[in-house]
Amino acid sequence: MPVMAAVIVGYGLFKKAPVYDYFIDGAKEGLKTGVEILPFMVGIYIAVNGLTVSGFLDFIYMVFQPVFRLAHIPVELLPLIFLRAISGSGSFIILQNILELTGPDSFAGRAACSMSGGCETVIYVLALYFGVTHVKKMRHALAGGLIGYCTGIAVSLVICNIL
Repeated sequence: MPVMAAVIVGYGLFKKAPVYDYFIDGAKEGLKTGVEILPFMVGIYIAVNGLTVSGFLDFIYMVFQPVFRLAHIPVELLPLIFLRAISGSGSFIILQNILELTGPDSFAGRAACSMSGGCETVIYVLALYFGVTHVKKMRHALAGGLIGYCTGIAVSLVICNIL
């Protein structure tokens, strides 16, 4: 990183560009973006906590456990599969719990790691990006994102089952 920063600043100075002014303008834009993003972050945080505290997620887990057992998918993956689409940091806590419970070399551990690396936080990204850009019609973004998310989960399970 320091070398890259030095190369960028050096190139700017070589081109006689006002590097410091560009830096200040970028910092101002970054702060403005941070302030614009904050309400969406708070909204997502409240929604996730509301689902957790209300017991709705526990109900969903209870409903899907028999399906997972029937499909020979470790039940430990259930919270990760549902939360990964919403929260990246929350899903890493669940990943840690899965690894502590089942071990990193277990099928559940390998699949959880693959899912964490291969699946995007679809709901979070859509809420954040579409909210900040003030786009009102998502069109097919949600459906496409969820299809990609489910594909990532399925591929993680298949590959980890083969290996």
